[in-house]
Amino acid sequence: MIYFVIPLMSKKVAKDWNMVSTLFNRTLWSCYNQTDPDFRIIVACHEIPELTKKYDDRVEFIQVSEKDAPIPRDQHEKMVDKGYKTHTLAMRVRELGGGYAMMVDGDDLVSCHFAEFVKKHPGESGFYVKTGYVYFVGDDYMKVLPKFSSGSACIVNYAVDDLPDSYPEVMRENCDDEWCIMRKRHGGVVPACEGLGRPLKPLPFKGAVYVLGSGENHSLYGKTTKYQTRLRELRELFEFKHKIKGKLKREFSIDWL
Repeated sequence: MIYFVIPLMSKKVAKDWNMVSTLFNRTLWSCYNQTDPDFRIIVACHEIPELTKKYDDRVEFIQVSEKDAPIPRDQHEKMVDKGYKTHTLAMRVRELGGGYAMMVDGDDLVSCHFAEFVKKHPGESGFYVKTGYVYFVGDDYMKVLPKFSSGSACIVNYAVDDLPDSYPEVMRENCDDEWCIMRKRHGGVVPACEGLGRPLKPLPFKGAVYVLGSGENHSLYGKTTKYQTRLRELRELFEFKHKIKGKLKREFSIDWL
């Protein structure tokens, strides 16, 4: 079993809710189209976006209340909100008995082979995406990321005791000081597992697509345009374009191009 867990921002803080909903639907579809049916998708959110596909009971939405998770007003509060939703997802995975879980941002795409792959490796501590792709919203091609952002796409095998059973008195953003691996910052997951003597192994295939250019990425608020423009200029110089068709479309369930 693999759990894809997705913390989704609120409609009340999104710059463009239609864009957020569009990207989320693509993410959800890429998680759902696994080659092995043994998976679940759990989404923590304030509002459930209008869905463009039909799903079965392997897709679960946990709606958080504004009382427990106040609508964020600034960047810090947005990250605390994401931390609350991550904590909610971790508690739910604990209730379900633990197992492999992958934190997925609400705008990224994942390989259709994850559920099949982890079923074939039941005793491993987990895996991380070593190589993947980057996609800029609006393009009809992707580019290879030779080194995927460390820890931004990890599949960790969680025991029940690795996961929280209650909320802390004071919620804070995901950070390396949190004891729960799922509550670590992206880059802290790999070293945390290493430190526990449970190192993650690199996936032997390109496992995810990092989406840029939507203007709705949590970690890029306030610096999106300058950062992404420069990043794109560098990649245009050094990386080949891969037209999104055939195998790439099937791998990441891209039916919108």
